[in-house]
Amino acid sequence: MRPQHLKDLKDRNFLSDGQFHDLEPIYSHKVVSVFYELRVILYLGVMLFTAGVGILIYKNIGDLGHLALITILFVLTAWCFQYALKHVPAFTRTKLTPPTPYFDYIVLLGCLLFISVLGYLQFQYELFDDGMGLTTLITAAFFFFGAYRFDHLGVLSLAITALASFWSISVSPQKWYSGNFFSESDLHNTALIFAAVLAAGGLVLDRKNVKKHFTFTYLNFASLVFLVAAVSGMFIEDDIYPVYLMLLYAGCTALAYYAYKNKLFLFLIYAVVFAYIGTTYLLTDIIDNIPGLWFLYLLASCGGFIFFIIRFRSYFKRAV
Repeated sequence: MRPQHLKDLKDRNFLSDGQFHDLEPIYSHKVVSVFYELRVILYLGVMLFTAGVGILIYKNIGDLGHLALITILFVLTAWCFQYALKHVPAFTRTKLTPPTPYFDYIVLLGCLLFISVLGYLQFQYELFDDGMGLTTLITAAFFFFGAYRFDHLGVLSLAITALASFWSISVSPQKWYSGNFFSESDLHNTALIFAAVLAAGGLVLDRKNVKKHFTFTYLNFASLVFLVAAVSGMFIEDDIYPVYLMLLYAGCTALAYYAYKNKLFLFLIYAVVFAYIGTTYLLTDIIDNIPGLWFLYLLASCGGFIFFIIRFRSYFKRAV
């Protein structure tokens, strides 16, 4: 809306003088919001601080002393959670408004420092006999508690990542490039089960109205892990790849249905891209190396993707 339109509304008595004076500086760009810029700076500050702590420990561990480092890390972590517990309201199933402007950042800082404390104790003193396995599981459980108690999506992502790491599941751009998502022969099957359970848990909590805004995070992780595991199963177990192809198609269909129903374009993109990968792999097994057919397939798939963007763009712009 332009300032002139705002003035027209005032002249027609749709806006009072007070409302006009409150809105006019905003629409004339005399007042500019830096809310998101400040959030990014604060999150970067938390990440850089925790990274700096890790580098400090790594380079000066012999000079500073183990007891001093553990004490400093423990005190900082305890202060973060003491602050969070002091200011957090009573638990509620709905979305919680942060009680202070810095609440979310201090909770995230406390959780990242908790990783440093637990990891440091494990590496230096080997508190758990099985190495990092039990440490990772404890971290995941602690993060899930923190995510729901403090209503923090970032901590929930850390919790899911830690739980996946406990099962040796990892998805990253580096592993995509190297094609080494699941280094062990049967890990893709574990990933399929993990993703299905994670998605089911998120949907059950959503149906029970427990932190419904967490559902997207659950399904985002679950869908990526499931689809990547199904594609990896096709490549690893070539003799039974139709089984994994059917699982891939089933996952893509369910994801596309959920995306269309809830107007989530990202999930629809996931479904289309992975279904295309599975279909292309199937065609390599059915169609011989005939350049003409492959040219028609690529032409048709490009046209289909353009149609897909045009067809669904307007739908996902509608109000929910």
